[in-house]
Amino acid sequence: MNITLYPLGAYTSGYCLPFTIELDGIDQEEYGQAINKGLFEAHYKKGDGNVLSSRCLECDHVVIGSVEKVCPECGCLYIEVKATDEEWIVCDYEGVPAALVGEYDLSSDFFAYSDCLENTRLDAEVINAGLAAGFDLLCIEEMYIGEYDSDIAFAEQWAEDTGSINESLGWPYDCIDWDRAARDLMHNYTEHKHHYFSLR
Repeated sequence: MNITLYPLGAYTSGYCLPFTIELDGIDQEEYGQAINKGLFEAHYKKGDGNVLSSRCLECDHVVIGSVEKVCPECGCLYIEVKATDEEWIVCDYEGVPAALVGEYDLSSDFFAYSDCLENTRLDAEVINAGLAAGFDLLCIEEMYIGEYDSDIAFAEQWAEDTGSINESLGWPYDCIDWDRAARDLMHNYTEHKHHYFSLR
């Protein structure tokens, strides 16, 4: 997963100074520092920023919108100062559900999503399907039923699993209007990209 951002001031002035942040395994604080570094480094390429910012030459810690005399991270006195932007805008993203990306930044829910992926038995595809179907992140695992080729396949399996009917009997299994059965069953379930979830 990654996201590509532009410094907003440079962008509105006609300069594209993109920087990409790899999102796998980073927390919110690390993400904030990656943005600061991206904003700082972007201005080596072209453009002038609207705030003075500082970077430690020892540990590379960046503070946007402030000139530090001593690095708040390592205590080093060797500080580089540069004019940078202090705001950014999203250019592109990859592997992140669209619901978790806004025009200017990631949603704060992204980090809960990232934690969920590390701690769930479900694949990212299922979690993404649950989000797209409108479920709260914390409910997806509980509401997930499984993957089926169609509503009819889901209805047939549901009938078998609940003992409502036995396919091996042939009749009356072969006489059932499975289109109608599936339509009725789907009042209590929802689906996204063949992943089925309970609504109850």
